[in-house]
Amino acid sequence: MKPRRLLFLVLIFTPIGFSIWLWRVPEFVSVPQPAKSYQEAIEKFATVEKAESALPLCPEGRSRLLTHGHKTERAFVLLHGLTNCPEQFMPLARIVHASGANVVLPRAHYAGFVDRMNAVQGLQSGQDLLDQAAIGLDIASGLGDRLSLVGLSGSGVAAAWMAQNREDIESVLLISPFFGFHGQPAALIDGISAVLARAPNFYLWWNDKEKETIAGPSYAYPRFGTRCMADTIELSRDVRDHLDSHPLRAGRMEILTSACDKGANSEQTSHLASQWEQKNPMRVSIYEFPEALGVPHDMIDPNQPDAKTQITYPKVLELLRVNPPSNTVGWSGTRTYSARTLKGEAFKRTEQRQAPSGGLAWH
Repeated sequence: MKPRRLLFLVLIFTPIGFSIWLWRVPEFVSVPQPAKSYQEAIEKFATVEKAESALPLCPEGRSRLLTHGHKTERAFVLLHGLTNCPEQFMPLARIVHASGANVVLPRAHYAGFVDRMNAVQGLQSGQDLLDQAAIGLDIASGLGDRLSLVGLSGSGVAAAWMAQNREDIESVLLISPFFGFHGQPAALIDGISAVLARAPNFYLWWNDKEKETIAGPSYAYPRFGTRCMADTIELSRDVRDHLDSHPLRAGRMEILTSACDKGANSEQTSHLASQWEQKNPMRVSIYEFPEALGVPHDMIDPNQPDAKTQITYPKVLELLRVNPPSNTVGWSGTRTYSARTLKGEAFKRTEQRQAPSGGLAWH
């Protein structure tokens, strides 16, 4: 072959090959290993605890397990957001637990470190999010007869993937799922993410002015890694690419969004919900909080400065089909949420300084 022709072929096919490699969605894999009994579930969680004991985690950052000391009718897996940790869901988890269910809150791979400025959080991948959901579901399989999975933001994408690929889930709730960026075309974000997922990681502040002093939970990271965000979009692409070939395996899917969400692309989520509903009639529903309510992207953590949990928790519990008892059901530091007002306009906040009692097991 003549040198000029060879050079021509190299110039033509190298960019084509690079583009194909760049646009290729990585293969995401999850093999269920469900606990076959309550005791096996406890042992699986003990293994998680042992592994986490060797890590420099803050007290709020570790995985949590709330049980009644035996297998219950329902078990819930609650997946925290990308730069938060299990503590984000604890107030809601306590309410769900008090309703009679067992609850597991698994920690994502690089979440919950004492050093909120650590250099590893940005390396968290879409596969890490799936692994977080998988271990939670594996444990929950021994905790309850019926499994419900809840995912927020990036973990909402992982929950959607599980709904498409795992058989043993009765219901899935996606809260502010991060399928794409607010106000940006999906194709543009997919292209940028394809590059950033393979480029060196760098960090961006959630608030450029306040930086590490940003108001909010002391256990949440004040910045996010570009590779972490980009790889979550890669997982989103995998979910979207398999809408036809991977019909829902979960019994039902509920989606909860807000018109005030400035992080996730709610319009894109609404479009996906319509597609799921068409392919899975009577098994998918979506509800959006109206703009007037001012519900933020993180509608779960009551320690966020713009929290509206007095509005969001009742709706979340409704979608989860959880009926909280009439007595005080949730603890959050020195505050409690009274079930008497869960269906009203606000939670009643009272002082609570004693640990929960009544034979419940808290891990």
